[in-house]
Amino acid sequence: MTLKRYNYKALDSSGKSVRSTMNEKNEDAVFARLSEQGLIVLEVQEGRTKGRFSFNRDRVSQLDIALLTREMNALLEANIPLARGLLSIGEHEKNHALRDMVIDIASMIEAGEKITAAFSKYESVFGEVYIQTLRSAEKSGRMAAVTSHLADMLERNSELRQMIRRAMSYPLIVIGFVGLALGVIVIFVVPRFATIFESNGVELPLSTLIVKTVGVSITTYWWAYSGCAIAAVVGLYKGWQSTSGRYRMEVILHKTPYISKVLTAITTARFSSVLSIGLESGIEVIEAIEIAGMSTGRPVFQRECNTMCIEMRNGGSLEDVINNSKSLPNFARRLIGSGKDSQELGKAGRIIARHYNRTADHLTKSINTIIEPMITIAMAGIVLLIALSVFLPMWQMISINK
Repeated sequence: MTLKRYNYKALDSSGKSVRSTMNEKNEDAVFARLSEQGLIVLEVQEGRTKGRFSFNRDRVSQLDIALLTREMNALLEANIPLARGLLSIGEHEKNHALRDMVIDIASMIEAGEKITAAFSKYESVFGEVYIQTLRSAEKSGRMAAVTSHLADMLERNSELRQMIRRAMSYPLIVIGFVGLALGVIVIFVVPRFATIFESNGVELPLSTLIVKTVGVSITTYWWAYSGCAIAAVVGLYKGWQSTSGRYRMEVILHKTPYISKVLTAITTARFSSVLSIGLESGIEVIEAIEIAGMSTGRPVFQRECNTMCIEMRNGGSLEDVINNSKSLPNFARRLIGSGKDSQELGKAGRIIARHYNRTADHLTKSINTIIEPMITIAMAGIVLLIALSVFLPMWQMISINK
């Protein structure tokens, strides 16, 4: 059923004016929902929806979800009714998309829906792992503790993404500007010098012929180069979006030096963190491993976790199954395999997560120290080739004119 966005104005029990939005199927449903909340409806208008291809700045990010989870944890620990607390959070939220979502969740909880059912409506925003964890926490009655762990994990993931972006921004900027400068030299400068040299009877050396040929080729067949570049970008994007394509790309990444270490640390930390949260919220070990594998977002590791779960359902022990893992490091395998019950496994998961979070931090911060020398060597080689392509024939021309 398609929901529409409605703007409404109402009065609460104290006579205070309330203005907000709500997603419902029609105006009658809006009136009914507001009446259930004890509000006196003054006005309801259908809000304008954004076009399919319009740019929406009010996007709900991972950090927004982390902050919302932290605020929800504070409400639960303070024994404040969740519906009332979320409604207050939503009314003061500046992000319209987040505000509408939070107010709608609060309205559903106020109307008698279970917490998990209300959040499940926005599973595309929160993710399956988040919803499943909430469902288990709600069943076990440990909602406050689990939301605290969830908030820690989400904040940690957001910080790690920002660290990786900051680490990669400098090399990408350098490569972009150097590539632009080299493009101008190869396409415009060297071919003109080559024409001057040839008109003076200079035999062009191999380096000059290579650079000239590349420059003329790009100038003549720019449409083919542009098409290939666009096709490559689109192909990589589509491949990353598909399950099979992403699996093949990740197999290659896991064989790439240094990058494989970063991926292993991040994957292990996230898996262990979600495993610990799941076990402490009352989820069984097999289901916790399955959910933790999904949370990593790594198809290679997800497939391995599914295999572990199948083997355990067929009677395999946790220690044997974990020791057969090719993606988890030795330290993580030993610590998880030694766990005797859910409590010990949950504690082991927290220890592993802390250790590999620190490892991921160290590796991420050191990316520049690995990439910068490689960029310097590559740029030096390209600059040397271009310099030789200009200076070698220039020296020949000078010797001819003497």
